[in-house]
Amino acid sequence: MSDTSGLRRLRLQMVGLIAVLLVGGLVYLAGTGRLSLGPSRSTKTAAALTASSPPVDQLRAAAAGANLVICVIDAARADHVGCYGYARSTTPNIDGLAERGLLFEQHFCQYPDTKPSTASLFTGQYPDTHLTFGTRKMAEGAFTMARGLAAAGLATAFFSSNSWASAAMGVAEDFDAAYVYGDKRSRRRGSSEGEPSAGPRVHIIGSDPQSLLDAFCEWLDTKGSSRFFAYLHFMPPHYPYLAPEDMTRRFADRPPGFSRGPFPFPRVSQEGGPPLHRDPGPELVNLYDANLLYADWVVGQVEAALSGAEVLDKTLFIVTADHGEAFGEHGYTWHTICPYDEALHIPLVVLFPGLQPPSGRVAALTQTIDLLPTIFDVFAIPWPGESVQGRSLLPVLAGQRAGVNEYLFARSSGRPACSVVRDSRHTLLLYEGGELRALYDLHADPGQTRNIVEDDPERAAALAEAFRTFARAQTAPPLNFVDPDAPRPTVPERPRTTMTDEMRDHLKSLGYLQ
Repeated sequence: MSDTSGLRRLRLQMVGLIAVLLVGGLVYLAGTGRLSLGPSRSTKTAAALTASSPPVDQLRAAAAGANLVICVIDAARADHVGCYGYARSTTPNIDGLAERGLLFEQHFCQYPDTKPSTASLFTGQYPDTHLTFGTRKMAEGAFTMARGLAAAGLATAFFSSNSWASAAMGVAEDFDAAYVYGDKRSRRRGSSEGEPSAGPRVHIIGSDPQSLLDAFCEWLDTKGSSRFFAYLHFMPPHYPYLAPEDMTRRFADRPPGFSRGPFPFPRVSQEGGPPLHRDPGPELVNLYDANLLYADWVVGQVEAALSGAEVLDKTLFIVTADHGEAFGEHGYTWHTICPYDEALHIPLVVLFPGLQPPSGRVAALTQTIDLLPTIFDVFAIPWPGESVQGRSLLPVLAGQRAGVNEYLFARSSGRPACSVVRDSRHTLLLYEGGELRALYDLHADPGQTRNIVEDDPERAAALAEAFRTFARAQTAPPLNFVDPDAPRPTVPERPRTTMTDEMRDHLKSLGYLQ
């Protein structure tokens, strides 16, 4: 009996040892990127895919083996887009896509600034977690959209005519190739004389939309039947508003709904915007609308290129923006410093593959960081649940849920900077230092003109508590926006971009540098 008992104990120990080795091996593989999740600094588990159901299966079947194209039109505010209710015909091509596809009515960016907003799109993380600001690059080993899709077999390419979103700025590291406006001396990250290079193959293009479009079409011609992911970032309608003259002539009357308003608090400064935006008037809005039409023309050309290559009905085609633009509605001009809807509310139009794609308007609250998990869920590709903070919208698209976000969170620059939390009816602005606050009832006051923080302290407190919970979950917890006694968060060190003179001059022309 003792011999039998000993043998049983030995077998149990062996089984336990094998289990430990198997789990340890899986953890190691996840950390080294040899599993389908791709490398991740802290993630060892995949988020659960949306459960199978007839509507879910139908959407996945339509997208099975499909390509992905994301068009970002820089600084496009939703309320100047035709299908979002604008009275001018600024976006006929996007409007046509919206009629055939899905339009997300309440879609918001995480930061009204190109670089951190693009980083949020690629990582599915809030800015206070990915911490990709200014010259800071993305964290080494971070899971990104390009990395996960490349691991699933898609060829990836990044196209951008904005130097603030470029390979040199450290937001395109995981793409196979990057076509960007910039200095010909740009190298892949980590490369130097005599050392192997890292990052995408960099190709230099012009800053105008046609140059980017030509580069995309040439690249598309090389894909054949290969599955691909292309990210296209066009400058219009971003300042300095350089639309063709024939488009500019179309908008000469007074813009519909144009209004100016005061700063929310006398202590709030808008320092940091480009000088030409200090006093925006109707003429500047007309130029903006002309450039939005320019961006819409490019989107139409991309659609035509996909159709000509006979891959449009095999492509998940997404049109959105990185942020909006302010014209003094609340005293703010330009975008990086504005915490109001003119800078945060952006368009999102999605055209599914297939000859009969789902269509309609989606009323749920959605945000930029939701795109990554939604795309991966639709493609049935696992993504790291511990690092991606966005939520898949597939249950909403399948009619299983009315929404997945009870609250949305965003932040802006400025002196002081501002963080924003919103629910389906209210938005609360929390300025750095924890003292200045503004609460707006979006149903009664969609223009956000009446601060009711003193009239509805319970609602303000509930939103502030939601923000406090959110803040504690970030890499650099921004509790100093809600608690006056909270210190500024400690931000870990990160490799930085060394800007060339050409890059600096280009960013100055766009208003990002003084």
